[in-house]
Amino acid sequence: METKLDKKVDKLIRQGRRQIDRTMSKVAKHGRTFIWSRRDHIRMARRDVIIWLSLVLVLIVASLTQTFIYNGQVTSWSPTKGGTYAEGVVDKLTTISPLYAKTDTEKAASQLVYAGLLFYDTANKLHGKLASSWSVDDSGKVWTVKLRDNIRWSDGQSVTADDVVFTVQLMKNPDINTTLSNAWETVSVKATNPKTIVFELTNPLTSFDSALTFGVLPKHILGGKKPLDISTMFSQKPKEIVGSGPYQLSKIEKNGENSIWHFQPSANYTGTHPQINNFIIRTYSSNTTLTTGLKRGEINAISGAKIADLNQFEKQFNIVQVKTANGVFALFNNDREIVGDDKVREALRLGLDRSLIRQKITERNKNLQPPTDLETPIATGVYRSIDDLKQPDTDTDKARKVLDDNGWKLSSGAKYRVKGDTELTIDMITIADTNYEVVANLIAQQWRELGVNVKVSAVNPNQAQQGFIIPRNYDVLVYQMHLGADPDMFAYWSSTQATATGLNLSNYKSRRAELALSAGRSNTNAQAREARYVSFVNQWLSDNPAIALYQPSIIYITARDIDAVHSGDSVIDASNRFANTESWSAKLSPVATTP
Repeated sequence: METKLDKKVDKLIRQGRRQIDRTMSKVAKHGRTFIWSRRDHIRMARRDVIIWLSLVLVLIVASLTQTFIYNGQVTSWSPTKGGTYAEGVVDKLTTISPLYAKTDTEKAASQLVYAGLLFYDTANKLHGKLASSWSVDDSGKVWTVKLRDNIRWSDGQSVTADDVVFTVQLMKNPDINTTLSNAWETVSVKATNPKTIVFELTNPLTSFDSALTFGVLPKHILGGKKPLDISTMFSQKPKEIVGSGPYQLSKIEKNGENSIWHFQPSANYTGTHPQINNFIIRTYSSNTTLTTGLKRGEINAISGAKIADLNQFEKQFNIVQVKTANGVFALFNNDREIVGDDKVREALRLGLDRSLIRQKITERNKNLQPPTDLETPIATGVYRSIDDLKQPDTDTDKARKVLDDNGWKLSSGAKYRVKGDTELTIDMITIADTNYEVVANLIAQQWRELGVNVKVSAVNPNQAQQGFIIPRNYDVLVYQMHLGADPDMFAYWSSTQATATGLNLSNYKSRRAELALSAGRSNTNAQAREARYVSFVNQWLSDNPAIALYQPSIIYITARDIDAVHSGDSVIDASNRFANTESWSAKLSPVATTP
């Protein structure tokens, strides 16, 4: 159906054409009058005719230029409904189940189909998705969530409190074999009415609301199914999948080891209806095949692009930098002999120019800003009092003196320091084919100037967990951590998490830090809670179990007609990058404006 906007644009185009026709008619008339009827005199007046024709040509060009300028002034382009957004990633995508999603892309894709009670906006603030409100009692242990009215599953059934209870019970069930079991095993949940859910914790947890972003599953679809059936249907039977998110999974295509997942808007979604008609996620095995896919037109967007790949696309595509609430660290394995020595760690921190590293990461691409500085294990912007705390400034002379005083001597003409018969050698690990590989080599370059023999290994992502991270097979790990918008960093720095399956990748053990972390996560008084985290950060800075480097961004490359993420936006991390897709657009249409 033709809209008022379409009619207005058509009118403007017709006006422009009429102006061109009038100009051409005048030219023809003048031609008959002054040229054809006086052809016998042309030879005599050749010079005058040439001058006259030149003036006519100028008139035509000026008229056409005026027309095009006028049409340009009254027509602009605006995002509209329709189109296809096809994002390419170097990541695994084997399931969209909230129970089994492990990679960032699996978790992000899950949010397209399965809405959570809460979600993070582009300023990293929590808002209700399925929930209309949430609150905690004075004990800090009882949380009450109320659902919105008229929320529905994609098959038209109502979403109720029983669905939320059912989902939590699945997460707690050891037979389901989900990695979420440990986090939810001590949480009790009940529905007090069809719209109200009550969560009861064994201990106060001020950051519990950040856990309420889990995708809710439909009891009327999954209730009574065996654990094996539940685990397989999410990746093998897309038409049976019922969610409450903005999209439905419509098709899965296999492309060798890679896959293509197709999503379409859910007709029964009760939030803002998505503008994009076809949402596609396509996986690739490497950054090389990923960028080739963009050039071939297989995809029109890349998320998590390597900075080294950007220059080849900046003239034809949009380059967008979205800040995350993550942190990149040089993590010392405190159980190793050499970096377990606090004096060695002190020297390495003093000998590292972190600002230079941030500059060099982006210096070859004019579209990017250097990443945000990070000084502590807590993301910037959470507490101003913590943002004011800093790591020591770079001082290479002092770094050399610390090593000298600790017995690590650099003999004349020698390349590396030794203590007795032991060379000062560090095994540094990072993930291959990522921006962190560049960072690791920049760190190694600076430490070698101190006389440290740094051996950098960039390992395949598929081998990193089993071969290095779980067994803590490294001296230094250059890696990213999901910090989030809450200061609760218990999982990363508590000694209880310094296990093969834990996230304390530095094997950091400090009684004082432990007490501050435990008190901070359970304290319901805002000022007292902040004071506990200030105490933790001060202890962390003193012990130096890791070096905070910067807060990274997700780098997007998109086609010109994609209006999705914007520079200046924030996301908690890459796994939450699809939390606000209802406002995304993959199609532009002309819009008339006042000249």
